[in-house]
Amino acid sequence: MIEKFEYKGIWWLPNKPNKQVSGTLTFTPEKGAILELIGSFKDLKDMDKMLSPDIILGVSSSGKDITLYRCFETQSNLNLPSLSTSSFYANIVFVGAHFQKNENIRFRKLSIYYSNLDEWVNITGFKIGYDEKEVTIKYNLPEPIQARIDDNFKLFIDFRVKGPTHSIVQKEATIKQSTYIRIEPLEEKSFDEYMNVLYHIQNFLTLGITKPVYPLVIEGITAANKKILNGKTYYPSVKVFYKVSDISKTCELLLPFYMLFTFSYISDKFEFFLRNWFKKVDLLKPVYDLYFGTLYNPRMYLEHRFLSLIQAIESYHQRTYGGKYLSDEDYKEVYNALVNAIPSDVRNDLRDRLKRYLKYGNEFSLRKRLEEIFDKYREILNVFIEKESVFIDKVVNTRHYLTHYDEKLKEQAANGEELYNLTQKLKILLEICLLTELGFSLDEIKRLFSENRRYKMASI
Repeated sequence: MIEKFEYKGIWWLPNKPNKQVSGTLTFTPEKGAILELIGSFKDLKDMDKMLSPDIILGVSSSGKDITLYRCFETQSNLNLPSLSTSSFYANIVFVGAHFQKNENIRFRKLSIYYSNLDEWVNITGFKIGYDEKEVTIKYNLPEPIQARIDDNFKLFIDFRVKGPTHSIVQKEATIKQSTYIRIEPLEEKSFDEYMNVLYHIQNFLTLGITKPVYPLVIEGITAANKKILNGKTYYPSVKVFYKVSDISKTCELLLPFYMLFTFSYISDKFEFFLRNWFKKVDLLKPVYDLYFGTLYNPRMYLEHRFLSLIQAIESYHQRTYGGKYLSDEDYKEVYNALVNAIPSDVRNDLRDRLKRYLKYGNEFSLRKRLEEIFDKYREILNVFIEKESVFIDKVVNTRHYLTHYDEKLKEQAANGEELYNLTQKLKILLEICLLTELGFSLDEIKRLFSENRRYKMASI
C-alpha cells in the first residue's frame, strides 16, 4: 500500500456496462485513489447531480481488472460542444478482480505485510558462516506459525523470500525475507468483516511495538477471481489499496529491544494473548480507541492527548472495576431525596444543572479511580512515579482545569514539559492495564518495563 501507481483505462458502472468512459486512476497512500474521467457516467439530463456509486469497474491499458469501492463524485464539468469531464474519489481499490456487487466483495483469505512486523517477529531462515577464505549463506524458509483468533478466524505468521538474484557478471547476490500476517476464516467472509479483524490485529501489534503500525501490502484470495487454465483452477491474488495518513513516517527501523513486547517473548502463549485481545474487544473498545487514537494522531495537541488518556483510564476502570458507591437501586432513593431537597424557588436552569450533576453522583471520582489502580499496580508504578499522592493531585487538577478552564485551578495544573511528563506517565499506566487484560502477570509486566531500553532511558 505504500506504492504509488497510475492506471490509464476504461471505466464503467456495473449497471451500465456499455457506457464506458476513458480515464486515469492515480493512487498515493497520503491522498488515496482519484479517478479522472474524460467524459461522464451520467446522461445529459442528470448532469446537475453528483453520483455516489458503491462500485466503479475498470480495465487498465495493461489488462488489469480493477474495482473501485465506496466512491463519490468530486467534480463534474459539462463542456459543450466539447467533452465533459468528471472526477471520483474511491475509498478502496481492488487491483486484480471485478466485483459486480457489494455482496460479492468476499475473500477466502487476506495476507498483510505490516510496518515493523519483521522486527517484531524476528524469526530468520538465514545461517551465515565465516572463515578466512569462505563466506557461506544458507537459507531455509521458516514454517508458518498458526493461532486461532476465535471460532471464525485463524491467524498465520507466514514467511516469504525473494531471490537470490543472478546476473551474467555476478558481483552480488540478494535474498530477502519478509514476514506476513495471514487471516483465514472457516468460510469466505466479506471485506468489511476482515477490516474489523485487521483493525484489532493492528492495535495488538501497535501495543507490542510501541509505535503506529500500518499495512504496507494487502493481498487477498477470492472466489470471484477464479480462473481456469489448461484444466486447472487457480485464484490470482488481488491487491488492496486505501488511504493511510502518515504512512510515509513508518519506515523508521525500530529494533526489538525498544519494543514493549515481541513475538519471542509471548511465543509460547501467542494464541492465549491473541484470543484475550479479541475476546475483550466489546468490553474495552472505547479504551482501545482512545489509547490508540493518541498514537495514530501525531499532530494531536498535548492537552488533547492528556485528556484522551485520562478518559481512557476512567473508561477502563469503570468497565473492569465498576466504580459505584451504592447499588443503582439504593442510589435512586438518595438521588430522589437530594432532588426533592432543592429549594422550590431555585431557577429551572440551575435546577436542571443540579439534577444532571446528581445523576452521576454515584460514580467514583477520577481521584478514587486512580487510587484503586495504584493499589493494584503500585509496585510497577513506583518505578516511574515517585510520589503517588502528588501525581494524582496533579492529574486531577490538570484534568479539571483543561475541562473547565477555571482560573482558580490554573496554578495547580501542569503545562509545558510538566504536562508532557504527566501524559507519558498516564500512557505507561494505561499500558500496564492493557497488558493485564492481555493476560500478563504483574511480575511479567514489571519485567517488560524493566528490560525495555526505551523506558529505562526515558527521563519520565
